[in-house]
Amino acid sequence: MKIPEHLALSYLLAQFGVAQEFGAAGTGLVLLAGMLPDLDGLSILGGWRCHRTYHRVLGHGLLVTLFGALLLALVGAWALGQSGVFLTLWAWLHLSLLAHLATDCLFYSWPVQLLWPFSTWGVGFGLVAWNDLVPTLILYAAAALALAWPVATTLAAVGGVALLGLYLGWRAWRPRPHRGWGGWLTGGWARRSPRYWRWLTGDFIT
Repeated sequence: MKIPEHLALSYLLAQFGVAQEFGAAGTGLVLLAGMLPDLDGLSILGGWRCHRTYHRVLGHGLLVTLFGALLLALVGAWALGQSGVFLTLWAWLHLSLLAHLATDCLFYSWPVQLLWPFSTWGVGFGLVAWNDLVPTLILYAAAALALAWPVATTLAAVGGVALLGLYLGWRAWRPRPHRGWGGWLTGGWARRSPRYWRWLTGDFIT
């Protein structure tokens, strides 16, 4: 999943309880946890070859999975001045991080090395094409609804996450179409589109 989609998903997860209990600070922590694995995306600064070597490896490996959310929860509990909420906060932050890893594994065929540095084994199911608009629209719409309609934030979050799960199930059952409206919606639209529109979906590469 691309960066804005990860942020939208993390924001929706925060609406299940963190936003209500910890406010904007808690939501911010969930967003940070949901982006921790993509710290290795900074490898793009070293060029494409460096990015291909280290992205989906350094930040997506076992060390960040085990300790990333833990350290963030410690800092968060201290900053909030509520040491007694550490375990609750850690659970939510870890869920956000795991959601990032899960969607990365499910979406694209670029393998995620979940056990690095102990193994280079990777998993990438490739259920969703790089510029598939359906997950983008689902997550953007659900996040926008949660922001615009505060009394229905939990409902918007449930709907967005559920629709994303249903779409992934559909893509597992019915592989991506390559022609017609289905082909256009699931990635074909990007071939001749201005770069600006691809940027809106978080595609800063192609």
